[in-house]
Amino acid sequence: MTDSTSSSQRSVPRGVGTAVWTAVLILALVMGVIAAIIGIASLVPGLGPLSPAAARFAPTVAPISALVGLIVLVVGIIAVRRGQRRTGAVASMLGGAGAAANLAVVIVLVGAITSAGGSVNLFTATFGLSAIDAAAPDRQEVYEKTSSGDDLSVSVYEPAGQKDSAPTIMYVHGGGWIAGEPDASSSELRELADHGYLVVSVEYELATPDNPTWQSAPSQVACAATWIQGHADELGADMDRLAFWAESSGGNMVANTAGAAAQGAAESSCGGEVPVPDAVVADYPAFDVTGLYENAPAGPGAGTGTRIFATSFTGGTPEEYPKRYATVNSLTHLTDAAPPMLVMTAMRDDTITPADQLAWADSARDRGVDVRTVQIPFANHAYPQKAKNSLGSQGHLSIAENYLSERLR
Repeated sequence: MTDSTSSSQRSVPRGVGTAVWTAVLILALVMGVIAAIIGIASLVPGLGPLSPAAARFAPTVAPISALVGLIVLVVGIIAVRRGQRRTGAVASMLGGAGAAANLAVVIVLVGAITSAGGSVNLFTATFGLSAIDAAAPDRQEVYEKTSSGDDLSVSVYEPAGQKDSAPTIMYVHGGGWIAGEPDASSSELRELADHGYLVVSVEYELATPDNPTWQSAPSQVACAATWIQGHADELGADMDRLAFWAESSGGNMVANTAGAAAQGAAESSCGGEVPVPDAVVADYPAFDVTGLYENAPAGPGAGTGTRIFATSFTGGTPEEYPKRYATVNSLTHLTDAAPPMLVMTAMRDDTITPADQLAWADSARDRGVDVRTVQIPFANHAYPQKAKNSLGSQGHLSIAENYLSERLR
């Protein structure tokens, strides 16, 4: 009786250990598949919906996926040594492929970022991801009202310990003119403030199918700029070191505002003279609204969504409203008087065709505008917005800050 009981007790740990190892091996196989798909689909375009989906997340998860791939590879090697040759070989291949492919993505991304003047902390990009909207502004102020009487606010992010006037960034969010809000990337705006910038993020009227905002929203952005100028002493804003920064559809409006202001022709909803910034930064910008409609990228839902952005903003198609499209297209407002611009293009963008963005930059240069372009490989639209401290987030912030440090001296 004693021998039987003792034998049964000894067999329990062995059974538990086998179950745990089996669970580890299954988990490794699943994670290996995921890491391999992310890495390979990021490297290889044209793999159906996998490639654009991977490009949306590669600048965020590639370092983590490379690490996961290495762990899966180790588990696979251990499995082979334990006699599970077939399963171990599969895990080893998946882990090796995932590690190698994602490491290649990391190397290329980091190379592109550093060559453009940016910098990346790989440890933070792997272990320090955080929410992109976790911060809060120091205060919010109403700067204007919509035509229906709703308040429009700016969110103000102040440099810590600010004593003198600070270089100032007016930030304008994207969202296809139909979505988005000023504090969606608050963690990045707080970092800019921590680096010594006064950041003022602008709310503007969003378009709906029944309320095109092609006139009102840009004039509200211009009004926000005049509001900053009028409250410069109170804000601690150095108007001799002013930049506009925006992403996607916001990039369209800041480029138009800056270009028109340089000619003394910017229209502000609250009147006053619109200040001319010393520089403009635009992430994956929607400069060409006609192209946004006509050259909608192929892919499930991509073209439909892109056309909704353009038609909601303008009220219809280019054929219906050619003058409206001509008004909102950014080239209309650019001359050699326009301030210098930094354009960062996601090279796997399935919302705003990268070729259109680069062609626009060439046309702007032909008009005498100082345009610097930076190409972010393997990245899709809104690549920095998945998490703070990601490769994409660190990359575009550091590239832009390096650019602004040269122009806001």
